[in-house]
Amino acid sequence: MSEKRPPQLLMRRSLAGLPPLNPESGCRVRPLGPGEEEALTRVLQSAFPERAWTVEWVRSALTQAPDVEAVYVVELDGRIVGTASARRVPDRFPGEGYLHWVGVDPGAQGRGLGRLATLRVLHHFRDAGVASVVLETDDFRLPAIRSYLALGFAPQPVHESHPARWRAVLEALGPAGER
Repeated sequence: MSEKRPPQLLMRRSLAGLPPLNPESGCRVRPLGPGEEEALTRVLQSAFPERAWTVEWVRSALTQAPDVEAVYVVELDGRIVGTASARRVPDRFPGEGYLHWVGVDPGAQGRGLGRLATLRVLHHFRDAGVASVVLETDDFRLPAIRSYLALGFAPQPVHESHPARWRAVLEALGPAGER
């Protein structure tokens, strides 16, 4: 009998006081265009290799999913290298936006491109009149959690396992979560 995995960690951010979108030179963030699902699939596969990605799954779960409002991509020197999507999950997070599948190709990581994709989704929701956004993430995604904390997301311990797990994550990140 397999043990049930505890739920992902939850974070929340008010959309008041968002920083501006300032892409670096040679970089832009934009909505995914028609026919770009294959490039998006490549980025997601490289960013999340623990999962088997297919164009069909990307279409059904992201680009054609009724709960996904927008899929944004980060383009660097004309190549799609990052993504984040804007999703609604009203049964779990009524009235809030849901930051979904933030990923950057490992060869382009460390340049703030995940932050840029995240900010684009946050601006999307703010422009739609949403007051706050949530995200769920895994404990081991420390660079992503560091970025979310720096952007003003706060841990939301909603499961009995969360307080201890958040303590371990914040300790691993260093003093004050290295915000």
